[in-house]
Amino acid sequence: MAYLKYIPINFILHVFYLIFVFSAHGSTAELKRLLQPAKPDGTVSFLVIGDWGRGGSYNQSTVAFQMGEVGEKLNIDFVISTGDNFYDNGLLGLDDPAFQDSFTNIYNASSLQKPWYTVLGNHDYRGDVEAQLSPMLRALDNRWVCMRSFVVNAEIVEFLFIDTTPFVDKYFVQPNKHVYDWRGVLPRQRYLNNLLK
Repeated sequence: MAYLKYIPINFILHVFYLIFVFSAHGSTAELKRLLQPAKPDGTVSFLVIGDWGRGGSYNQSTVAFQMGEVGEKLNIDFVISTGDNFYDNGLLGLDDPAFQDSFTNIYNASSLQKPWYTVLGNHDYRGDVEAQLSPMLRALDNRWVCMRSFVVNAEIVEFLFIDTTPFVDKYFVQPNKHVYDWRGVLPRQRYLNNLLK
């Protein structure tokens, strides 16, 4: 349990809150469900990454190289991305070179050529959020699977992906100098209520 000291307490509380909310309401909204088969021996291996889209800078290329090495040793089945996929302000559109510069050209190890199950982070909402959610990006790189909220059934375990950015009040009431693209989220209360039912 020593590893828990490295996890920020606000993250842990947020996860417990979501577990409580989903448990208290009995069932979740109808989220899209994806099947990710387990290996023939019944195991699943994966990597988790977040806050990564930096065009290869800030050690992103070094981390990507190490992910490739570890991914090969573990024979991973997929990668989970927890958001903040493209710094500082998301993608500008479907033709933004940041997609190639921060994703396709960086995570190019053969072991990483697996599905990337991705949700959005607050930095992603500062750009064209619909671009990241568009299936057109999957046409550019078939690993890219990005939705606001969905479930991945890996046979022995289910992964529940919830875009928690719309839950954070300060992004709506104190956006500072940032402009957020809330398309698909507004009206916010209806979006949250639908997600939590």
